[in-house]
Amino acid sequence: MKKIPYGISNFQRIIEDNYLYVDKTKYIEILENFAPYQFFIRPRRFGKSLFISMLENYYDIKKKDKFKSIFNKLYIGKNPTEERNKYLVWKISFAGLQTGVTEEELRKNFSDKVKISAQEFLLYYKDLLLEHNISNEYNSADIIVNYVKMITNVSGYDVFILIDEYDNFANELITGGKKFTYEAILHGEGFVKSFYKAIKDGTNDNFKRIFMTGVSPIMLDDMTSGFNITENLTIEEELNSVFGFTKDELKIIIDQIDINKNEKDLLIKDMAFYYNGYKFNKNAETVFNPDMTMYFLKNYLRYKRYPEEMIDFNVRTDYGRINKLAMNFNDESLITDIINKGETSTKLVEKFNINSMYNDTENFKSLLFYLGMLTIKGVEANNIVLGIPNYVIKNIYWEEFYNKINENIKLDNSKIANSISKMRVSGDITHFIEEFKNILKDLSNRDLMRFDEKYVKMIILTLLAVDNTYLINSELENNNGYSDIYLKTKIQFKEYTKYEWLIELKYIKESEKKKLELIKKEGLEQLERYKNSKMITQSVSDAILKSALIIVVGKNEVYIF
Repeated sequence: MKKIPYGISNFQRIIEDNYLYVDKTKYIEILENFAPYQFFIRPRRFGKSLFISMLENYYDIKKKDKFKSIFNKLYIGKNPTEERNKYLVWKISFAGLQTGVTEEELRKNFSDKVKISAQEFLLYYKDLLLEHNISNEYNSADIIVNYVKMITNVSGYDVFILIDEYDNFANELITGGKKFTYEAILHGEGFVKSFYKAIKDGTNDNFKRIFMTGVSPIMLDDMTSGFNITENLTIEEELNSVFGFTKDELKIIIDQIDINKNEKDLLIKDMAFYYNGYKFNKNAETVFNPDMTMYFLKNYLRYKRYPEEMIDFNVRTDYGRINKLAMNFNDESLITDIINKGETSTKLVEKFNINSMYNDTENFKSLLFYLGMLTIKGVEANNIVLGIPNYVIKNIYWEEFYNKINENIKLDNSKIANSISKMRVSGDITHFIEEFKNILKDLSNRDLMRFDEKYVKMIILTLLAVDNTYLINSELENNNGYSDIYLKTKIQFKEYTKYEWLIELKYIKESEKKKLELIKKEGLEQLERYKNSKMITQSVSDAILKSALIIVVGKNEVYIF
């Protein structure tokens, strides 16, 4: 049986140590049919580093003798291209670059990253090059690039440059509020712009191929004048699945590991709910997040049960950090609308810069798409319909909304979780309603929100996600309309969940309080219809289904029926 390669991005190690590998080598052949300078955006934790490692092994001139042992069982091993093992491969990764420093320190950190990668490159190929040492005087990234170009060129070799996480440090600067530093290093004669300009100049000599990855197009647009040679392949239809797993690939994965075939269909269905849904071209199929998938399988194989946390802590941290790019957007109503409805329509923008990404709604929605917070769901006239890809990402939205509330009023996480536990174990919603009332009161006292049903519902969803023991279905469509919130048993907490909940939420302006009885009557009738609908009756597990009508009047009054 194959081992799960969770957290491993070294391609050669995966192949030689019998780790599971989904064959993506056919994309080598496809990529060679595009322009030689390529740029790719995918969300964090989506297999980009492993793919770069695979390219490194395939094109490395020094690994010609290992080609058969590494690639023999893979597509490209049976269908090699003419460029196989043809290049000196220079890999540069900007992961982990420290940005919480002065501009001069950042310049040094950036140059050190480039210098270390260049020195490793020259030492690795020292038997092929006329020189393999970098002078201590070379402390500028662009000078180092020019030096590598000169040495490799006079030695008679072509170079393939692989750049991983090209925008990692730039995103950190933006989320850290260092816009002026960002602009200084990318505009004019900034050292980042100079670095990429030096690479561009090298393409006139022996820098024959470039493959770059990142999570957003922001930085690429900001340095366009100095580096306008790459072809953006992010939304190419035939490259949709270059990163991530298709459903068929997931089936192949499960066939190669120790999982009972009787469990296969249910596992794929549940994993799709949590991890699938990413689509980067309107005509392509959806793909699973590979890192999340491997996390789940690693835990399931070890303990033969679902992990209590369906999202890995590392992924949660990464997405939370990168999501700050999105949450800096000042139109909170748009964010809330997306979370409540689950989708929005837009014209997908391929390129925008730091100054326009928040000022233009279409740019902002496109940013969410590139970050993996939205994905293509369909087409509407001339627009693309973007939606939240899966339950994990929906949870990340709720967590970020919770954090925004918590910045202004200190929430008691344990009290909220305990109140939800009482709903789950005792069928008692009153404690949760009390917590909800107190939070509404604090928010209204500080005028921190515009009260309407959309915002109130967002707060409830955010609070319900704290306990993480229910599957929260919002706007669940059934044959009797849409139920506001359905709290369904999670399989991993089945033995601890006695009650499921169907919740209908209504909001009335204070000036319309006289409608309370009418709204109450309508709400209770809706709940009754939802409870008896086929979708709800078929969805309910062994737990007892309870229902509640919550009516919020104005800013402070909350009624529960």
